[in-house]
Amino acid sequence: MRKTILAASIAAMISPAAFAGTITTNADINFNGGMTAGYYMTNNTGSNDEDNYQVSDFMVELSGDPAEGVGFVGAFGTMAGITVLDGGVGNSPYGYDFQYGWLTVAPMEGLSIQAGKLATNVGYEVTPSYANPHITIAALWGGQPVYYPGVRLNYEAGDLGFYVEANDDALGTAKKAWAAGISGSADALDFSVSYYNYNGYKDLIDVIVSADVGGLAVAANLDYHMLENAPSAGADDTAYGLALYVTPSMDDVSVPVRIEYISDGTSGIFGVDTATTFTVTPTYNFTDHSFVRAELSYVSADNKIFADDKGTPEDTKTSFAVQAGFTF
Repeated sequence: MRKTILAASIAAMISPAAFAGTITTNADINFNGGMTAGYYMTNNTGSNDEDNYQVSDFMVELSGDPAEGVGFVGAFGTMAGITVLDGGVGNSPYGYDFQYGWLTVAPMEGLSIQAGKLATNVGYEVTPSYANPHITIAALWGGQPVYYPGVRLNYEAGDLGFYVEANDDALGTAKKAWAAGISGSADALDFSVSYYNYNGYKDLIDVIVSADVGGLAVAANLDYHMLENAPSAGADDTAYGLALYVTPSMDDVSVPVRIEYISDGTSGIFGVDTATTFTVTPTYNFTDHSFVRAELSYVSADNKIFADDKGTPEDTKTSFAVQAGFTF
């Protein structure tokens, strides 16, 4: 099963590269990846610097088609994982390392088994920024799984896809997790629903819907979290978040817009009581493989989760970024 992504320039969910080439060896190997770099500026970072330059992503992915029975995916590189909450300043990038990869066994048509370090099926956005419509990732992403060792069974029947998996995605008191889901399309609507269970810690229901509405790419991602036990007596044991995406496009120019609302009360799942975010990212595509974009984002929280340069708690953050990217 694959997560749903709207814009044609955005990558498939299981493979975060948007475009591919072929290396000729004794087997056909697909070569994918991308690189982004830019300037990031934000306020209310506490004692940290309020701007920086960085290579936010450099990923190289190799893959082989499982059409002959066994295939593979393997990706190396680094990703900054910049969220709308950190604005790209003071974040902790993934190291230059093996990031994800798995072997795929396809014993019969429509059925496949993946084993290795999997990319999650949960969520609308992925970690490499070149595979997303925005430079920063939604705050919603901070409550979702990303990559983890595990095994996944996929089955496709017509317009529907099903999956079930078991993995070692440790979180909180959970050392392992399992998930199941369904994806498909109905008329002009694409959808994906996943249930993700951290054994003994929490449950997550993730819903994604997307469609083309009058030439606009529109999508929504809803997450609902349920803790097995509240963090303390009288604390909340649930949280939810909703992200809405609208992308007007004109020839080589697109203007993706994202609006979010997250609420975890006193559960601590998102680390903020309630918050809203707004992000707009005008993008110019030089070719199918290269782009430059700017971004303005704003976060407003009910509690003061940020701080200014004097250490005074603040409840807002405004960020600006400029980024260039190339995919292959």
